[in-house]
Amino acid sequence: MHNFKKIFFCARVNFKKWSVTPRMYAILSIIIIFEYYTFFGIHQIADYLGVNAAPWVFPFFMGHPSMFIIIGSLTTMFYCNAPFSDRHMPFLVIRIGRRNWIIGQLLYIYLSSFVYTACFLLLSVVMLIPRVQFTTEWGALLHTLSKSPMEVMKQAGTIISFMPVEELLALLTPIQATVLAFILFWLVTAFIGVLICCFNITVGKMSGIIIAGIFTCIAYFSAFLGTISIGKWLYYISPISWGCISYLDWYNTGAIPSPTYAIICLLSAIVLMSIISVIIFCKKDLEIQKGEF
Repeated sequence: MHNFKKIFFCARVNFKKWSVTPRMYAILSIIIIFEYYTFFGIHQIADYLGVNAAPWVFPFFMGHPSMFIIIGSLTTMFYCNAPFSDRHMPFLVIRIGRRNWIIGQLLYIYLSSFVYTACFLLLSVVMLIPRVQFTTEWGALLHTLSKSPMEVMKQAGTIISFMPVEELLALLTPIQATVLAFILFWLVTAFIGVLICCFNITVGKMSGIIIAGIFTCIAYFSAFLGTISIGKWLYYISPISWGCISYLDWYNTGAIPSPTYAIICLLSAIVLMSIISVIIFCKKDLEIQKGEF
């Protein structure tokens, strides 16, 4: 219990740094801009159809392949300096111990990735105001978009960068889809954070950013030329793609990863890299950065 308090204290210190870290304000601004860019056309479509939009748009937020680059890069920026060894690190390590410190950094990644995901979810609803109607159904607007998106956008005189998938609207309820999408987005975010932390500790500074960048490129490539030139199996090694329910196999055909495969692999990778981070960090010399950015 005493150790948990130290670990939680360490994670809480990182959250307190948000208010004095310019990078966090830049990330929030970028999130707002891209959320607006993604959903601003819904208002015109709602006006054209004469209906309000249901708030269940988050499950399809990453449907457009370009979002893999945006989300992957933004999340990498969010965790670029993991394990967050700034000038305050030596004092905390002396106070709470090496093991407690690194576990606290990992706990911070798990919790901050949840907050990060919740921010995307809440903003996706906020961007629909005032044309949002809270209902437990998908609503006429999303159903219409899923059946003939290009025709609706053309007639409404607008463009949107996300696409509801008709099969998923029939297969899942809005709440099921949103909860699953939230869990997958959260796990992908935590995966990137722990990945950067693990490689920065075991290999060296900047290596985590490079590996995260490679996975981001794989996700974007797999959605375009990758599946044509190499095959759909590429999705099996593209964890960032699993952040969108549209890129998973809901019918167990085996052509692409299933939701169960995605969740198990992400959890396994997060746990494995977390263990490696703790073991290696406790054996290495401390590397201290001069400050946040």
